Amino acid sequence: MLRERRWRMLFLLGIILMLFGILAYRLTYLMLFPEESRLGSVSRTRTFFDTTAARRGNIYDCNGVALAITVPTLEVGVDPRALLGKDVQATMAVLADQLGISVESIMERWRERLETIPHLRWIQLADGISESTYRRILNLKLPGVYGNRKFQRFYPQGSSACHVIGFVNRESIACCGVEKFADFFLSGQDGWIISEKDGKRQELVQYRSRNIPAVDGCDVYLNLNIAIQKIVENELGQIMENFHPKFAVAIITEAKSGKLLALTCIPNYDLNNYGQFPMDCMRNRAIADVYEPGSVFKIVPACAGLEEGIIRPQTTFDCSRPFYEYGGKKYSLPKDHSAFGTLTLIEILRQSSNRGSAQIAIQLGKERFYSYVRAFGFGEKAGYGFDGELAGILRPPHLWDGLTITRMPMGHAIGVTPMQMHMAMSVLASGGYLLTPLVLGKVATLNGDLPRGGNDMLLKPIIRRQVLGKQTVQSIRSIMENSKYSNEFPFSISFKTGTTQKIIDGRYVHDRHIASCSGFFPSRDPRYVITVVIDSPASDGSIAWGSRYAQPSFQRIALELFRYMSTQ
Repeated sequence: MLRERRWRMLFLLGIILMLFGILAYRLTYLMLFPEESRLGSVSRTRTFFDTTAARRGNIYDCNGVALAITVPTLEVGVDPRALLGKDVQATMAVLADQLGISVESIMERWRERLETIPHLRWIQLADGISESTYRRILNLKLPGVYGNRKFQRFYPQGSSACHVIGFVNRESIACCGVEKFADFFLSGQDGWIISEKDGKRQELVQYRSRNIPAVDGCDVYLNLNIAIQKIVENELGQIMENFHPKFAVAIITEAKSGKLLALTCIPNYDLNNYGQFPMDCMRNRAIADVYEPGSVFKIVPACAGLEEGIIRPQTTFDCSRPFYEYGGKKYSLPKDHSAFGTLTLIEILRQSSNRGSAQIAIQLGKERFYSYVRAFGFGEKAGYGFDGELAGILRPPHLWDGLTITRMPMGHAIGVTPMQMHMAMSVLASGGYLLTPLVLGKVATLNGDLPRGGNDMLLKPIIRRQVLGKQTVQSIRSIMENSKYSNEFPFSISFKTGTTQKIIDGRYVHDRHIASCSGFFPSRDPRYVITVVIDSPASDGSIAWGSRYAQPSFQRIALELFRYMSTQ
């Protein structure tokens, strides 16, 4: 009996020694003869790569008012494995009370995520949580509940200037506006580290091999003035309430520099809740909608005729006849809104004669007239610079039919954007130069302006070309000056209205119009250029004249702008 027990002990001891021998052999082999595959596996298990998000730069108006800021927030969630064997409902009830949401919504999120991924180690329950709320949650010491810090974009002005500013979506992708246009400056550079972690998934700092700190984005200052922007938005809001148009656009720039002080498109949308609005509200109609400008366009043939010396302000034209013979050809003239007789150039512009404008263009000839239309910036992008800008519609002379030379001078047979028409009007305000609208004012780092003169190109006017001489500019300014409003305004004002039928399904319709007004003030030494465009205002079936719908808004904006600037 004793002998059998001894053999059993020896057998068991032998087994144990054999196992230890195998283990010792294996460890010795692994230490002395490592394989690349095993080393790679160990490295992948221990080594980790992590990024540190850079803080996105802010966007300000010209006076330093915040338009878009980056706010540090937290997302709060829970590790389901930490709640195994615990009262999940009770934990969620306490958490819901701190987060200000219902227990039912949290539990629904919990069940939905676990049904999709049974072994999930993290379930997000709330986003955009403040630091103070997160500290209160941590003090409760709820099992498995923790948060991840991140940055969230916030727009203090809500919907104001939404089409200029643009937004960053939930995936931190800049989608439109300045956010996308200046993303190179705003986004910064994320940091990153390469290090090792232990069996508890904690970093072994002493083994950190790379540590590249994040570089925060630059702040961007716009030429936009939010106070002027709200003046325009309030006016267009009244237009929408009173006339229910399809849309309305208003633009204000500085006359000599082209700096964009305000740009409003109605309907608009809330930048903080962009997902709740239809995509159509997000289109910047000032650069993305094309329309026939109507009589506002008559400044082009008038300026061209004066610049070429074929007419003078007192040159007369017979605007009573339906046909005009010139150069051995007979041209059919468009109708006028009233019966006119002989008119001077001054009267043609002030009374907006279609026939008078057509005769000027005929005398210029197709090629010469077309060259001036191009010189004013039509048929090419205005240089606003953002995605979605259109070049409008302008066919070359060899594609014109027999009526184009008589219809284009009155603002038909051509498609323009509100920004194109605005910058064409600014040629008269700037002294004869076609400017580029300037949206960005300057870019600044935490230590000041962008180094090495990086802001120089943002501070200077961008002159695309000289269109008119000083004498022509002075003559047209004088012609366009509306002296009958001298008692209503403490400054001289110049503008031209436009009214055009809309084209729907390839045909003009008689009950839908686009009313517009564009001009500048003061007339002799302009400081500001204003354009208002209203699509399909409710007019009880009558013609929606620009003088009735757009001109009053233009004048009210000009007056409020003058009052505001007088206080600065």
